[in-house]
Order: sequence, then structure tokens, then C-alpha cells
Amino acid sequence: MIKRILAIDIGNTAATVGFYEGGHLLDFGSIYYNDIPKYAIKKLKSGGYNYLDVIISSVFPKITDFLKKELRCVNGVKLWVCGGNLTVKIRHNYSDYNSLGCDRKVNIYGAVRMYKLPLLIIDYGTAITFDYVDAKGVFKGGMIIPGPETSLRALGQRAALLPKNLRLPSKTGSFLGRNTRECMESGILEGYGAMTDELIQRFRQQYGKNLRVLATGGFAGHIRPYARNIQIVDPQHSVKSLLALWREHCA
Repeated sequence: MIKRILAIDIGNTAATVGFYEGGHLLDFGSIYYNDIPKYAIKKLKSGGYNYLDVIISSVFPKITDFLKKELRCVNGVKLWVCGGNLTVKIRHNYSDYNSLGCDRKVNIYGAVRMYKLPLLIIDYGTAITFDYVDAKGVFKGGMIIPGPETSLRALGQRAALLPKNLRLPSKTGSFLGRNTRECMESGILEGYGAMTDELIQRFRQQYGKNLRVLATGGFAGHIRPYARNIQIVDPQHSVKSLLALWREHCA
């Protein structure tokens, strides 16, 4: 029987979905929270099948509850919720494991299984998380920093004469901005790239030069051209990690 899995990563401002059939990723992208039930039903009914496993990782409890309510009443859907009926187990030295976000747990879980260690996982979203996993696969701790678009918008909201509600561009026109908007965009992209490079260097000073770096999350591709020390960029890492979790515990 060909397995069909819908992996859903619920972030603070967006959801990422990956649809797998027989272990092959057929569809990947961002989606509005309210559109997820319709998307799941569409995938359930496509291809002549009448079953679908849905696995959810979420840092937004209200949306988690909404999806549980909507999807549990759909015939043919089997729902798995990380932190609910599916436990994400990783080796760690974290002082309060229950407070660690599901997104970080899932990313670490997948990274240990897919990459050579030690590894620094940088997830660029509403917030940026830096998570260090040692050579033995033990999560040692990390950092949380406001994300690039979060900072860009906060700057516009807090400074009266600056543009409001800017979206993070994929690239800047030049190193030096020649108008206010260009100055803000260059400052964020170049600034976060420089911050990324310096923090990677500091991690390597602490934990060894052989530390590899994985960048993921919705804004990883935006920052990558401005950071020299990132080795791997994979925006699909979260859904790949959810698939790995499903294979080990749900298949």
C-alpha cells in the first residue's frame, strides 16, 4: 500500500506543508492557516485514494486546536500531533525540555538522522533559532533572535518617518542604499548576514572548527547570499524531519 503523508509545520506567521506519496515529495510550499483543511481534503481525494496521514508540528496552540477540530472529523484522515499523540524524543541537556518549541525539537530530530554531526541548525522565521547538536547527537542548547522580517517591520513601526509594513526582499539592489527603503533593506540583509557569519565563528570557537551549518526556514534563502559560513540550505528540512518522525513512529 502506497503511503500518503501530509506534513504540516505551523509557525507563528505562516504554515509550511509537504505532501508525500510513497516517500516522494510531490508538493511543497507555504499556505494560509485557514486553507489547510481544504488542502488536506483535496490531497485526500486526489489520486483515487481514500486515506491520508497528517502529521503536525506547531508553535501556535490556537491553530493546532483549529486543525485538530477540522481534520479529526474527516473520514480517511489519521492525525498525528507532535507533543500530543506523537512524542518527539531527542537527546538533550536542556534544563526545561517541555518549554522547547516543537519546531526546534523536530528540526533537531531530523538533523541527527540526516546530517553528519556536530551541527548548528539555523532556522530563519519570525524568530531565528540557533541550535547546537554535538558529535554524539545531543542537543546542547541554542539562541533565539528576532527574525529579519520581524526586525524590518518593527523598525518601520517604531520610527515615525520610516516606511511601514515592509516585506523582506530576496536581495538588495546595492550595498549602499540610495533611499530610505533601500537603506533599510540593505541594513537588514547585510546586517543579518554579518551577524550569522560572526555567530557561526563564535560557535566554532566554542565547539570546534568541524561544526557544520544547516540553514532552514522561510527566510534562509534571503540571508544565504549575505552569509559566507552557511554550508547547507534546505527550506524543506522541517517537512523532511516530520516525514522521518512519521516513518519511525507512525508507519
